[in-house]
Amino acid sequence: MGNSLQDQFLKMGLVDKKKYNTSKKKLHDKRTKAVKDDDIAAMAKKAMDEKKKQVQQHNKKKAAQREAKEATARARQLIETHKITQEEGTTPYNFKENNTVKKIYLSKKTIDRLALGKIGIVKLAGEYQYVPADIIYKIKELNKNLIVLFNTPATKNTQREDDPYAEFKVPDDLMW
Repeated sequence: MGNSLQDQFLKMGLVDKKKYNTSKKKLHDKRTKAVKDDDIAAMAKKAMDEKKKQVQQHNKKKAAQREAKEATARARQLIETHKITQEEGTTPYNFKENNTVKKIYLSKKTIDRLALGKIGIVKLAGEYQYVPADIIYKIKELNKNLIVLFNTPATKNTQREDDPYAEFKVPDDLMW
């Protein structure tokens, strides 16, 4: 059963050994070449797909970097155009920046505005700048790393639900 038609023709003497070997070799070459061509085409397609994917990832990364750079530039422009010039004060004001406590001297008016959330502190080119609250919100959307200090303004009607002293009003003229 294992004999092919060619083997049977060779045994019967209808085909000589030389023709048998050449036809067998041609058949074998034809089969392997077809397989090799398919493998090569598949490998080439796979390599092209991988290269395309790498290029797309690289382009996305570059686009993200470019967008971040543009956002930072817009935030810096906002700071430059809306910064509040403040004179040096005599009252020390401490705040936290990157896990270190910084001290600057401000006027009492500026400290009150910072505490109420009317202005915030941003760091631009190694210097602290004071910016209004509405600009701080815009900067926060663009690049929140530039914001050093911003106290969100508290609404007067916000009370905790579990506050045991909520029913007792604090008089406005209370002196400590």
